[in-house]
Amino acid sequence: MTDTIPSAAAFEAYTGPFDVSRPYFVGVGGAAMSGPALLLAELGQQVSGSDVRDSAVLAALRAAGVRVRVGHDAAHVEGASCVVSATLTRNAPEVRAARAAGIPVVYGAQVLDKLSATRQLVAVSGSHGKSTTTAMLAHILRALGQDPSYLIGADLTRPGSGAHLGRSKLLVAEADESDRSFHFLTPSIAVVTNVTNAHPETFANHADVLRAYVAFGSRTAPGGFLIVNADCVGATVTAQVIADERPDLTVLRYGRDRTADVRLLDLRAEGWSASATLRMPDGTDVRLTLPTPATHHLEDAAAAAACAVALGLEPADVAAAMCSFGGVRRRFEHIDTRAGVTVIDSYASHPNEITADLEAARTLARGRVFVVFQPSGNAGVLAFGQRIGQVLADNADHVLLLDVHDTVPDGRPPTDVTAIMDRLRDGAYCLSLGPDHASRVIARMAGRGDVVVTMGTGDVTRYGAVILDRLGCRSEITLSA
Repeated sequence: MTDTIPSAAAFEAYTGPFDVSRPYFVGVGGAAMSGPALLLAELGQQVSGSDVRDSAVLAALRAAGVRVRVGHDAAHVEGASCVVSATLTRNAPEVRAARAAGIPVVYGAQVLDKLSATRQLVAVSGSHGKSTTTAMLAHILRALGQDPSYLIGADLTRPGSGAHLGRSKLLVAEADESDRSFHFLTPSIAVVTNVTNAHPETFANHADVLRAYVAFGSRTAPGGFLIVNADCVGATVTAQVIADERPDLTVLRYGRDRTADVRLLDLRAEGWSASATLRMPDGTDVRLTLPTPATHHLEDAAAAAACAVALGLEPADVAAAMCSFGGVRRRFEHIDTRAGVTVIDSYASHPNEITADLEAARTLARGRVFVVFQPSGNAGVLAFGQRIGQVLADNADHVLLLDVHDTVPDGRPPTDVTAIMDRLRDGAYCLSLGPDHASRVIARMAGRGDVVVTMGTGDVTRYGAVILDRLGCRSEITLSA
């Protein structure tokens, strides 16, 4: 089913049959591409791909038998049965060469659809929380003795750890709305964590986003489950529209709202711990504790628990398994604490995500909250710049603002950060330099009890380690003095 894909996606979708025996992945080191490439390699396919620079993810792919090249070249696709691409790489030489040669160019979601043809697919969609929810469900299932396949758009403990080929017929995967390609999927269980316009480069307005989620949820297999966030108006509207057309589906709601079938009660955060009571559909109350101060991860846990219940697992077992969840890299990840300063790494780039993570940072801080923020994409800065500036001003004491990470290069110069800067108060710094400069600023200013959050997309994730090194050196100087 193609519905809105051809006219509204970043590149025209190929909708005919295609062969995944010799797939070539463009941008294979990216979070959305590396997982399917790893699974196909484990299935014995001849997988190859390219990316602009070498990385630990490419090393993991090579170890799994994927033939990886650094740099793009049209000649690379010779002999490929299909080319897998995304918005970011739509103009790559390999994509142009494949189209000229008549080689099918497909989305990662179309590969996921192929992988799920002989499996039961649980597809987790939503503007925020997809990676954490998907990882939590995979963890629950594995902890309870099952071996599902999974595709998570982030690493767990090491590069390349977000994908696994399991022995069971269950496949748990993220369903990406950013390019509407989740319309290719036919899940047995469809999850909608929330509905907001986080991708203005794709969607015209909020109504356009709602239509896209309705189209996704409507593709749920006959007799399947639709699991939605009862606290999100967009998600509940989506469920109502789908349920009117699809009475065969079972709708489960989760969240704090009294209408939730899996209801969050008595939420608390203290130190590196967040807890809540989960009231299950059968009325059972179970206590849930996560090793994070981010209470919004409790909402992701409730979504995962609703999926687990839909799959027939016992509520008490689900809650016990969840308590050993170790988290997802870059989703409010504790990097380390040195000289009394705690460094957190966060993928947040949308105002809602920024607010949630900085509220969690504030609960940890006995002093100030510093943010090293790298805005994500020209379209996002143009659409959300003032809101981003406001939430940074409201939730952080000092902000070091980096240049925009141009997530979808279109030939135009990166958008400046004036809209963000206009909303920041004193204590904001605009930096176009690298991590060494930022680390010197942080190490000079931060003190015991402060929290530093490196936040956004792009290379800001490298800043934390450099900041910690600086803090470590300062600690050694203090001790030796």
